[in-house]
Amino acid sequence: MKINQKLRGLLLFLGSIGILDTLLLFLSNGGINLGTILPGVLGGMLILLVVVRELFWKSILLRKDRPWVIRLRQGIISLFLIGLISFLVIEGEIIANSRPDPVVEVDYLIILGAGLNGEQLSWTLWERMQKGLNYLEAHPKVKVVLSGGQGPGEGISEAEGMRRFLVDHGIKDERILKEDQSTSTMENFRFSKEILARQAGFQNSETVGVITNDFHLFRSKILAQRNGLIPVGIPSPTPWYIVPNVYLREYFAVVKSLIFDW
Repeated sequence: MKINQKLRGLLLFLGSIGILDTLLLFLSNGGINLGTILPGVLGGMLILLVVVRELFWKSILLRKDRPWVIRLRQGIISLFLIGLISFLVIEGEIIANSRPDPVVEVDYLIILGAGLNGEQLSWTLWERMQKGLNYLEAHPKVKVVLSGGQGPGEGISEAEGMRRFLVDHGIKDERILKEDQSTSTMENFRFSKEILARQAGFQNSETVGVITNDFHLFRSKILAQRNGLIPVGIPSPTPWYIVPNVYLREYFAVVKSLIFDW
C-alpha cells in the first residue's frame, strides 16, 4: 500500500512538473511546437492515469480470475518496458553524440536552419551561425551550404537569413551555397547533397562538417549518412532552460527518422 501511495505521489508530481514546464515556456515565448507541448501532454496523461486508476481501473485489474485481465496486465507491462528501454538507449546515443567529433579537414560545411522570427535569426539559429562563422574564419578555404526553407511566420527563407548573417560578418558570397527548399532535416541533407554534387571536385561520400545544436547531432549524422555523406559533428550550445524539452522531443524525432526517413 505504501508503495502504491508513493508511486501515485510520484506520478502526480511528474505530471504537474510537465504541465508547469509547458506553461512556463509559453509565457517565455517558447512558441507552439512539439518541444513545448509534449511535456504538458505527457504530464496530463500521468495525472489522468492516476485519476482513472483510482476511479475504476484498479478494480478491473484486480480481477485476476479473468484470463483477458492477466493478458492485458502483461501487455501493458511489456509495452512500458519496451518503451522505457528504447528511451534510455536512444537518449544515451543522443547525449553521447552531442559532443564534437575529432577535428577533420573538410572542404564543405553544412549549417542546418532553425527558424526565423520574421527576418531575424532565432536564438537557436544565431548560436549555430556563430559557431559556423568561427569555423569559416578559421578555415578560409572552406565553403558552406546554408540549408533551410521558409516556414510560417518567416519573412524570408532560413538560408537567406543565414547568408545575410555571414555576409554582414565578412564572409564572401562566393563561399556561400544556399539551399532554401527544405522543410525537414532529411530534406536538409538530401537537397544539400544535390547542391554539393554539382560542385567541381566534390566526391561521393565526401566528409563534410555539420553544424547544428548538440541534441540534434545524433539524428543529423544518421540522415547525412543516409544521403551519402560522411558527417563531422560540430555542435552549437542549447539554452539551458529548454534542454529537458528538446532532448525529450528529440527521442520521438529519432524514432520517426529511423522508421520513415529514407
